[in-house]
Amino acid sequence: MPNIWTIYRRELAAYFNSPIAYIFICAFLAIMAFFFFIFYRFFSQPNPDLRTYFEILPLAFFIFIPAITMRLWSEEKKQGTLEMLMTLPLKTWEVVVGKFLAAYSILTITLLLTIIVPLSTSFVLQNMDGQALVANYIGAFLIAGVYIAIGSWISALTREQTVAFVVSVVACALVCFMGFPNVIDWINRSVWDGMGRFVGYFGTFFHYQKFAQGQVSAVDVVYALGMIGLFLGLNNFAVESRKY
Repeated sequence: MPNIWTIYRRELAAYFNSPIAYIFICAFLAIMAFFFFIFYRFFSQPNPDLRTYFEILPLAFFIFIPAITMRLWSEEKKQGTLEMLMTLPLKTWEVVVGKFLAAYSILTITLLLTIIVPLSTSFVLQNMDGQALVANYIGAFLIAGVYIAIGSWISALTREQTVAFVVSVVACALVCFMGFPNVIDWINRSVWDGMGRFVGYFGTFFHYQKFAQGQVSAVDVVYALGMIGLFLGLNNFAVESRKY
């Protein structure tokens, strides 16, 4: 744990010692507010609710999250500091977890700041469901973790941050859209009935829908934690392979 904490502090400081964290947080909040209040015209709707805001969260995640994960390993490779880092008395998995938690912290701060939206709209919403709101945030937090793990793994595969960003966006989008109802129906029609649901089960949107409905089930939580573990494992393997 001390080693993970050391890496975590190092990475978190790197985010806030550069404009990355500030730009990410401000841009995410501003664009989400624009789409919710202006594009979707929240205050002009006859029966306004927060459903639209949380529906676009996973879509915003797979575009924005790669922006904070692309540097995690790519920058180390480009600057030639990865080899030095690996010579320290640290286990690879400790470095992987420390970097992951640092990126997760930036996302957590951003999510906490989005609470301003429910608070600012509470005077318009007649019956705000507190339980559904909590479920939405739990779902958003878990699904974001999946995207961070994917982005961290892809960053470990290349030394170019731009490449890491583009590939991460595509990969996260693929994992998200796999769970879309339209995609599931298309696979059922094109391949065979039942195949779509099997593929869709691995998509984040499939599970996030349950959270958006105010349901927090063990299946969806285990899915998110399992996906995070899978991609962190791949991340660990990608870094370990450089030693040989």
